[in-house]
Amino acid sequence: MKLLYDAGMPQSLAEESPPGLELIRWTGGESNDVAFLHTAAANGCHGVILSGRDSLEQPELHNATLRTGLALVAVDTDDPIEAKRRILANMSRLRKSLADHDRVLVLAREVRPYPSRLRQG
Repeated sequence: MKLLYDAGMPQSLAEESPPGLELIRWTGGESNDVAFLHTAAANGCHGVILSGRDSLEQPELHNATLRTGLALVAVDTDDPIEAKRRILANMSRLRKSLADHDRVLVLAREVRPYPSRLRQG
């Protein structure tokens, strides 16, 4: 499984990914999240990892994941070091969850599927 992750997270995350999971840090510069998704799709990724829960609530991102067939992983923190820690600590749960869900939220000690329908405000 190959996942493209936000450039705001440490490069060392890619170096510490376990066998069977390829984590690639995005180096596309300043761009929007939809362009990030299209880059991931063009590079054969299964999904993307973004910091912060807010990415799961953005309609344009949700629609882009549906169009591209990519999974969206959000790490429930804006701190890059904490995001790395949570991803690495939950790696097996993340892989299992992505087998059945296209939107997941990585918390400190668990990975939760995120509802496929956007909440109405």
